[in-house]
Amino acid sequence: MKVARLPEIPEGRSRRVLVGTTEIALWRVNGRIYAINNVCAHQHIAALHQGTLEGTTIRCPMHGWTYALETGVAVYGSGRVRTYRVRVEGEDVFVEEPVSEW
Repeated sequence: MKVARLPEIPEGRSRRVLVGTTEIALWRVNGRIYAINNVCAHQHIAALHQGTLEGTTIRCPMHGWTYALETGVAVYGSGRVRTYRVRVEGEDVFVEEPVSEW
């Protein structure tokens, strides 16, 4: 499903999108687009799009739990969040099926 255009996701920044009823945070890091469920596993708050980018991890602004953008696995805290395949065609960004299942 097409969710954005590349110019809408500046380097080192995020964009929150909806795929059906699922909130996804898109992050652009070193030219690559990552898609991760926007809801932190800690207290289930939809805030990862507002988190702090640290390399290829995102730190939730609420309580600091940190997740790897590629896998969704917590590197600080516990648990994981779902990640999604991303396909870029020209300047169009598509989010596809989840990569990680719990």
